[in-house]
Amino acid sequence: MMPFAFCTRENRWCEFSEPVNGESTQFLQEFALKYNMVIISSILERDINHGETLWNTAVIIGNHGNIIDSLEYCSFLFKLGTSMEPVAFVNCNY
Repeated sequence: MMPFAFCTRENRWCEFSEPVNGESTQFLQEFALKYNMVIISSILERDINHGETLWNTAVIIGNHGNIIDSLEYCSFLFKLGTSMEPVAFVNCNY
C-alpha cells in the first residue's frame, strides 16, 4: 500500500491515511484468507487515539484473515505549503 503514488498538489498523501483496520487492511485480510497466506504490509496510519498522529505502520495479517499485530515505527513532520516530502522523522515514543 503506497499512498505516495496517488499524490498530487490537490491531494496530499496524508489524506490517504487510515486506521489500522481501515479499507486497505480489510482488503488484505480477505486476500490473506482467500490464498491462505500471511501478509506484512506498510500503511499510512492515522492514529485517532493519539491526536490523529500519522504513523508509518507495519500490519501483520494472518492466513485466517486476522490482524496479528501492528507496529508504528515513525511519524512525519512537514512544512505546510511545500512539497509533500517529510522534513523530519520523529521517534515513536509517546
